Amino acid sequence: MKSSFNVSQRFWKLIKFPQESKEKFKTFLRKFQFRSDLYLVGGCIRDVLLNREFLDVDLTAGEDVDRLCSYLGCFLGFTVVVLSSEFGTYRLAKGKNNIDFTLLRGETIEEDLGERDFTINALALRAKDLFKEDTVIIDPYGGLRDLSEGIIRAIRERNLVEDPLRILRGYRFFALGFGKLDELTRRYFKRHASLVYLCAKERIYQELLYVLSSKRAYESFVLMDEDGVLREIIPWIKDCEGVEQPSFHHLDVKEHLFEALNWAEKLLNKEVSLLKKADFLNEERFKDEDFRVKVKLAAFFHDIGKAYTFEIRDRITFYGHEKVSVDVFNRFAEEYRFKTSLKEGIANLIRNHMRPFQLLNEKEKGRLTLRAKRNLIRDVDDLEGLFLVCMADSLASQGEDKEPDYEERLIEFFREIFEVKRQLENQTKVKRVITGHDLIALGLKPGPIFKEILQEIEILVLEGRIKSREQAIDFVKKKYLILNL
Repeated sequence: MKSSFNVSQRFWKLIKFPQESKEKFKTFLRKFQFRSDLYLVGGCIRDVLLNREFLDVDLTAGEDVDRLCSYLGCFLGFTVVVLSSEFGTYRLAKGKNNIDFTLLRGETIEEDLGERDFTINALALRAKDLFKEDTVIIDPYGGLRDLSEGIIRAIRERNLVEDPLRILRGYRFFALGFGKLDELTRRYFKRHASLVYLCAKERIYQELLYVLSSKRAYESFVLMDEDGVLREIIPWIKDCEGVEQPSFHHLDVKEHLFEALNWAEKLLNKEVSLLKKADFLNEERFKDEDFRVKVKLAAFFHDIGKAYTFEIRDRITFYGHEKVSVDVFNRFAEEYRFKTSLKEGIANLIRNHMRPFQLLNEKEKGRLTLRAKRNLIRDVDDLEGLFLVCMADSLASQGEDKEPDYEERLIEFFREIFEVKRQLENQTKVKRVITGHDLIALGLKPGPIFKEILQEIEILVLEGRIKSREQAIDFVKKKYLILNL
């Protein structure tokens, strides 16, 4: 099918390679344009048709793939990765860019495209057509129609069974806004959901990251749950079904987890008007992929431990559910090989998600101390993430005993926390009233007690009870020196 616009111009405009790499890649394709068996396929064609920028390119050729790949890798300065020499699959990688090279599957490009996942990815054009004004898009499975109608349709059931990760890719394409999932395709997903768990854990992890960093993670998780796929990846959610909660909540534990994810995503997408009152936030962080994933997963896992801590005494309780939730999340993160910084960041938010609610209660009873605020700041290195998780948790709780202005009060509590954090940061920019050297001069031996003493002095300075070095030294002598003589 001929395109209604100049594909070549749009291709070179949308490909997000460094300029030097782009020019060299163009030179390579021009050099080999005489080959009628060299094609651009899949995602890059789809993205050109949708006028979307792309970082990766897929190429397929009828023969000599290994030599073509080696030559192109050397020419571009990309690293050559052998994905499968048996099936002729190679990857060239540099920075954020990949070029995947595969041996043509079957005798023709039509046969090759028939082995792919979805119709919108079963599109191709000859490399030589990038140097013509009239470009013919090869579309044997109706991908152009599905692309224009916004339908994600599997080419055939067998293709999903051969590589079950394609099931997760379907939800990823939904999350990224390529269209809605075809009903027959979803029936295939349901039928073969149990196969997903057999995929390499690193590949599952990457697909989850694509979904979670999008703006439609909640909708995608709902579809995955309806199709029985999510429980293959996160089996603990089954145990949360039907677990009742106190009257502060209106949903059972499982539904609450989904609703918390929903609100976390709405907050990150800036769809909640209450955010305007939280002017202490740096909303630039909302664009960061790791931050988005961290907040959404912390919101989704924050109460998962309630399934294992449910008790009825005089009321429904979930004592220690934060710790159990962390344990569950850590098992999940270890299985799917999360990078350490992301795993620890999510676990920290889950571990501490109840503290702001408890401290707000103390504040409203007039018992909140500066020390308690300082301890929260010390224990949570991402207060913005904690704020969003707590807000999502609160917004997802709309039971009959929920106070209507609770989120506004939570925002004001966090405003105080952020102000204390600012004061502490300003204090560290100026010379401390007392240092570890002063403690040594007083005869104290270095050790964990030094941190305890200096943090206590820090709080007393903020409270205005210590205003000079002399007062700080006098305080240490009276409280600590006699104990250590």
